[in-house]
Amino acid sequence: MFLVMMGTLISIWLLWASWKFFHTIDWEEPAEPSPDLRGMHKRQAELMHIQDVLAEAVQQGKISVSALEEFKRYSEAEIGDLQRIETAWKNRRKVDRVLSQ
Repeated sequence: MFLVMMGTLISIWLLWASWKFFHTIDWEEPAEPSPDLRGMHKRQAELMHIQDVLAEAVQQGKISVSALEEFKRYSEAEIGDLQRIETAWKNRRKVDRVLSQ
């Protein structure tokens, strides 16, 4: 008897929670696109790996130091852009809260 009553109460609670959820969601609001953070982290790791490989190639005398420096400037600019995008995405809710007050 106790289990039946508890099952009934849980079922009623689930129905109430789903009804409340259904009515609080704005179904007409378009989905907010998000940046591919996993892809950005992968790109950052790839750039850092290429930098390491090029550093080894410089040590072995296969490429010039100026080529490594040029790639370092490029990769640092790319990594900086990726980090700015990620920071802006993570801080968007803080900005929205401040603007709504």
